[in-house]
Amino acid sequence: PGGFSFRKFNAMLLSTSLCFPWLIFCTSAFDNFLPFPNVTTPSLNKNGAYPESLQSNFKLAFSNRYGEYADAQLNQTLHSFTVSLWLWGTEKYASLSIFTYGNSTRYSVALLRKNYSYYVGINGRYHNCSSYSLLSSSPSHLLVTWNSGWGNVSVYKDGYQVCMAYLQEGGVIERGGEFRIGGNYRFRGEIAYLNVYNTFTNTTEDVRSYRRRSFSDPSAIIPWNAFLLNTHGTVRILPEYDIFKNTFTRLKCHPTGMELTLLRVGFSFLDPKELVLLNDTCRPTLVNSTHVIFFANLSDCGTEVIEYRYSSVLYHNEVRLRGSPSRVVRQADAINRTRVEGKLRSISFDCWYDMTTVKQPIYAPHITSFHKGGRGGSTKGFKITLYHDSNFSHAFTEQEYPINVEMEKEVFVEVALLRRERSPDIWISRCRATPSADYFDPVCYDLIEYGCPNAADDHIQYYNTSRLGVRRFSFQTFRFNDYPSAVVFLHCQIQFCDPADAYSRCRRGLNIC
Repeated sequence: PGGFSFRKFNAMLLSTSLCFPWLIFCTSAFDNFLPFPNVTTPSLNKNGAYPESLQSNFKLAFSNRYGEYADAQLNQTLHSFTVSLWLWGTEKYASLSIFTYGNSTRYSVALLRKNYSYYVGINGRYHNCSSYSLLSSSPSHLLVTWNSGWGNVSVYKDGYQVCMAYLQEGGVIERGGEFRIGGNYRFRGEIAYLNVYNTFTNTTEDVRSYRRRSFSDPSAIIPWNAFLLNTHGTVRILPEYDIFKNTFTRLKCHPTGMELTLLRVGFSFLDPKELVLLNDTCRPTLVNSTHVIFFANLSDCGTEVIEYRYSSVLYHNEVRLRGSPSRVVRQADAINRTRVEGKLRSISFDCWYDMTTVKQPIYAPHITSFHKGGRGGSTKGFKITLYHDSNFSHAFTEQEYPINVEMEKEVFVEVALLRRERSPDIWISRCRATPSADYFDPVCYDLIEYGCPNAADDHIQYYNTSRLGVRRFSFQTFRFNDYPSAVVFLHCQIQFCDPADAYSRCRRGLNIC
């Protein structure tokens, strides 16, 4: 969705995905994550609220049929209220009902659309919010709040006020009726985490805080799980993961590994001591009263490369229960007859890394006034190493860079992935020399371009190697006319190949140059 960026030396995160599948929605992730609670009417607690023990990361899906709704009883008379919900759907239809309280002739509370205009209503009085769109194809957070003292009602979308009016000053919302989602008008879309509170919300900070108080809030007078237990018609109850993962999980893609944070309030049913990564010797790196944090090293903990696109690699790992094997759910496994146990099987997480360019100050021209360049380069993703000999048996150490060389001497270069145990093959797509650390320096010389050596330079030679993820070549030293004493930097880019693909760029090699 979500970005974090690590440029050039560090791996650059192109995108992250945290996948919570239910059966066939994703290739691997939550499986048998949460059971739907037994459909029994819960008893109210001493504060007149529903118990918080019911799991509630579900959404209601409406398919534009009559008689589809969910309802729950209001047991308090209200002098103010706040309704918080997540909504997504289509505005194709002229009329739809998002939520109402009352009866079909007079709503005490209403948020609905009629004749292509949205209305908010209190005790039979309505305000037209027609200049605003409340529905979109992705989840939006809506908040409707009213105060009897001033009679003002406001509608917020994603934390911003989109509609305000003064309705029913001094009135009350009588208890005893049914608060209904959908119903009186057909609706195509999805609603999740609708909670009703007996408070008025009037500050931006408070309004936006409700985005973090999703799911079934125990402080609500009507929590979300009350609606899940009382659906009607063909309303479908589906697992909801997008809002859940954005609320209760955090993923950071560091240069050396992936850091996954689980907020314990969203995973109260899990025992951190039972959680491991794909390599079950890797356990949480931090556990406290609020968070569980995992760090999956890119070269350890079972982390594997599952996809690569040109110069980008997708690394993958999973959090799973100790002793529980991960399972990939395929399209053919669309149904199964195993018992739903309500246990987490796995949480998969992935990071894209761009390994496009690594640079290295490789040598300083040997002239009377020797210029010693600083150490540089990067060892993230792949690295450039210089060797003394064509057998590539004696490498220069980091402390020797930039090396002091005579002109017209051979420089032996190796480009290699740092983590080759689960990596694809590579081909050097470009190597450019510059008199500075800037790849885009206008003063430059291309040694390799589009995977082929510079056709005008007869001193570039390739060396075969059977090692996967390693490529070697050599070239003859030179200096830049405009900067004869400058340290020469080498910038290389790589392309990934499937080792099993007989027609890949790596297999074809120099044959297409």
